Amino acid sequence: MIGTRVTMSSSYLVLLFCGTSGKQNEDLGTDEEQIVLFVYLLLDISNNKVVSLQHHYVKPQTDDISETVLTEECKAETDLSEEPIKNAQPLEQVLDEFDRFLKTKGIHPDHGGNTFCICTDGQLHFRLSLHPETCNKGILLPEYFSRFYDLRKEFKKFYKTENINCIKDMLDYLGLEGDLSVEYGVRQCQELASITQRLINDGHIFGEPEVIKDRLEPGICDKADHVDDDSVIRARGLPWQSSDQDIAKFFKGLNIAKGGVALCLSQQGRRNGEALIRFESKEHRDLALKKHKHHLGQRYIEVYKASGKDFLNVAGGNNTEAQAFLSRGGQVIIRMRGLPYTATTEQVVGRPSLNLQPESRATR
Repeated sequence: MIGTRVTMSSSYLVLLFCGTSGKQNEDLGTDEEQIVLFVYLLLDISNNKVVSLQHHYVKPQTDDISETVLTEECKAETDLSEEPIKNAQPLEQVLDEFDRFLKTKGIHPDHGGNTFCICTDGQLHFRLSLHPETCNKGILLPEYFSRFYDLRKEFKKFYKTENINCIKDMLDYLGLEGDLSVEYGVRQCQELASITQRLINDGHIFGEPEVIKDRLEPGICDKADHVDDDSVIRARGLPWQSSDQDIAKFFKGLNIAKGGVALCLSQQGRRNGEALIRFESKEHRDLALKKHKHHLGQRYIEVYKASGKDFLNVAGGNNTEAQAFLSRGGQVIIRMRGLPYTATTEQVVGRPSLNLQPESRATR
């Protein structure tokens, strides 16, 4: 018997599953391998009915398409073979196909469609796979990819159970079985649909979805602030010219706290290739740790746990001059380099109309 209906945030769910050419499941996205499988299923919430399922192979970027693109681990888990992947469309075209699908089904937000939201199995499909890869490839994702439901969280919340770590755990809890006769990606989406339909049947309401921030918000950190130890990481090996926005892009898909990137400086006042990053939650901090030795350009970045005190020492100022400045009510400290030797205090802060020479520059 169908449970009592209560107004939900969306009329439709798009159940989305991504597979990469490397690790799957709980390690998805941790090895920087590219997406090769993109499968989605449209579910009408009000009627609790599957509308359509679409399956796409995705061709990864590679210098030599004759080389092997799938790891042995991927082949063993997914039963995928090389040729369909090599002959597939690249990710950008597959995403264009997805956008057209939304239009044809009357749910595209830019064309006055019914409301929908994407739903995935856990966090990794979006936060460690799709968003980082599209950022690295310069693909601009539409706004509807910035909101999603984590089906595992919805499941745990409704059934009040904690030991749920994969699709199989949810199926076993509900006494459901998957169809092993269909392809890997199709099976994953069908199983997600079975779980979701059962949730709706039992009366679960999909409320407010999670949000993925698209940019780093500037902010000021005071040395007296409290910063949770479980929210901070230290990144090492950064290119010296990396800005806070570059670092935020490296962690694309994860929500960094406002003003949450603090660049470390050497005793000489130069960037030393390290930064402290403060995330909005322990969950996002833990996901950031999975990016240990991922690449920023040609360099791999080391990611380690850090403490709230570490972050405040850098972001709030830990040297005598900085602390004295902050104690007098100062809010922001900047370091300027390349100033002419004849520059005066008045030229720097007193009268903006007195322009400095063009070769001067300021860095924060």
